[in-house]
Amino acid sequence: MKKITSLVAASLVALASFSAAAQDKAELRIGAEAAYAPFEYKLPSGELAGYDIDIGNAICEKLAMQCVWIEQPFDSLIPGLLARKFDLVHSAITVTEERKKVISFTDPLYEVTSQLVAAKDSGIDGSDESLKGKTVGVLQGSVQETYARKRWDRRSGVRVTSYVEQSQTIADLKVGRVDAILFESPNAVEGLLNTAEGAGFIFVGEPIVNDPIMNNEIAIGIRKEDTELKSKIDGALKALKDEGVLDELAKKYFQDGEISVIK
Repeated sequence: MKKITSLVAASLVALASFSAAAQDKAELRIGAEAAYAPFEYKLPSGELAGYDIDIGNAICEKLAMQCVWIEQPFDSLIPGLLARKFDLVHSAITVTEERKKVISFTDPLYEVTSQLVAAKDSGIDGSDESLKGKTVGVLQGSVQETYARKRWDRRSGVRVTSYVEQSQTIADLKVGRVDAILFESPNAVEGLLNTAEGAGFIFVGEPIVNDPIMNNEIAIGIRKEDTELKSKIDGALKALKDEGVLDELAKKYFQDGEISVIK
C-alpha cells in the first residue's frame, strides 16, 4: 500500500511540475483576422488554421513561448497593436511606407501578388476602360484598398467599396453588388475560385507586381519600441527559413507559384 501511495504521490509531483512549467511559458499574443483563407481561417471546430497561423505557431515553438491568437477585423489590427492588445500582428500584412511610419516589421516572410476577379461574362478585362461604371470591392484597411482608391479616383468613373471582412466582399460579388474584387491571388483562389459557387468567376487583367503603391512583401508587424522582441522573432524566422519549414508549410496551402518565400 505504501508503495502504491508513493507512486501516486510521485506522479502528482511530476504532473504538478509539468503544469507549472507550462504555466511559466511566456505568452506571445498575436493579432489576426480569421476570415482570410488560406492565410488565416477557422476550422469547423473553431480552431484557427492557415499558413500564417502555422508560421506563428512554429515561431512560438522556436522561442519556447505559448502562442495566444487574438481575432480582430483587419483594419483594427494595427490600432490594436499600438494599444497593446497584442504583441504582433500576423495576418498577411503587406509592408508599406505608410505603415512603417507607425509600426516596425520583421524581416519579410514571403511575396504574394494581387489581381482582379470578376464574372466570366462581365466584360471586365482589367483595364480602366472596362471598369468604367463598375464597382470594385476591397478589404478595408488593406493595401488593395489603398491601391484601388489611388488608381480609381472619382474622375475614373470606377467606384471603390470597402468591406470589414473579405467574406462580405465575396458575398456581394456573387450577388452582383460589386462587379470585381481586388484580391491577394491565393485568397481569391481559396475563398472563391476553388469553390462550387466560384465556377462563374475568373482572374481578369494581369497580376500587380513591382508597383510603388502595392508592395508584394508580407511581414509580421511589431511596435517600434519592441526591438528585443523583433530580434528574437527575426532569429526564429531565419532558423525556420534555413530549415525549409516555411517552404514545406507553403506546400500545404498554395499552388506552385502562388507565393514566394523570401530567404
